Amino acid sequence: MFKIKYLFFILIQLYIAQNRLTNKHKKRIDLVFAINNKYVDYLLTSLFSIFKNSDFNSIYDIYVQVSDTFEKKNMDLIYSLEKIYFNCFIHFINMGKQFNNSIKTYLDSSTYYRLNLPILLPNIRRIIHIDSDSIILKDLMELYTLNFNEKYILGRLDLITNELDNLGRYTRTYINCGILLMDLYSLRKYNYVEKFNDYLKHHNNLKFLNHHDQTLINYVCIERIGVLRPKFHMWPFKDYEEIINFNNHLRKKYNEKDFLNDYDDPFIVHFPGHFKKKQYLNSSNFYILYEKYITESKEIIKK
Repeated sequence: MFKIKYLFFILIQLYIAQNRLTNKHKKRIDLVFAINNKYVDYLLTSLFSIFKNSDFNSIYDIYVQVSDTFEKKNMDLIYSLEKIYFNCFIHFINMGKQFNNSIKTYLDSSTYYRLNLPILLPNIRRIIHIDSDSIILKDLMELYTLNFNEKYILGRLDLITNELDNLGRYTRTYINCGILLMDLYSLRKYNYVEKFNDYLKHHNNLKFLNHHDQTLINYVCIERIGVLRPKFHMWPFKDYEEIINFNNHLRKKYNEKDFLNDYDDPFIVHFPGHFKKKQYLNSSNFYILYEKYITESKEIIKK
């Protein structure tokens, strides 16, 4: 009996090794998340949704930025996904205490980690940044391979254009930074990490960081911001009426038909803070789906 179990174990390991070798010839997608210990469950659900909906020919290199206080048990939980899914490689980036003392806001410093990605990942040309309170419903190769068209950061339009107006910077393409496609090559080439840090050094208060790193990115990259379709960063709006109202208030509007079609068939659904309020809970099928992914991920990843 022992020999049979041992043989079975060897066969499983050989199968995993064979899949890893095969993976080298598949298309790779670089993703990054930044989290603290409180967001581990969110991340596990998000990662589970990626692997559940990924294409057979896509390999995901996933970078997770954490502080030096990130707990080993949480790291082990995240690493466990590599043993379950053969199309993922998980890499942790220990950010130490970066931004701990330089950010004068109530928000956790981990939200600023992405600013240093161009120099942290010097061999990567582009990367998708995803907030951990998101679910991914389709393979992300289409998003990953979008043309930047001489822009350096692509995101979905948002309403808060007045915050840059107040800083003397007019824009029609203010973006929400929950989901980003980042051209790390160009951000490195034109020293944008230095520009980000210089902005923080001289404008470190809520007047200039009203929406934290989102304000900073939109301000510093104002001429190099590009626009993603809503399907790549959908919010769980209650209904079509709310979408139309949102779109009508954008300074640069989406095609209404495209927005509604994207709502019906999104790639990524993000559940930011204001969509966690009571009036939104169970207001759309996205919340039912989110709960389903949470339950399934917990069943697969035994704590």
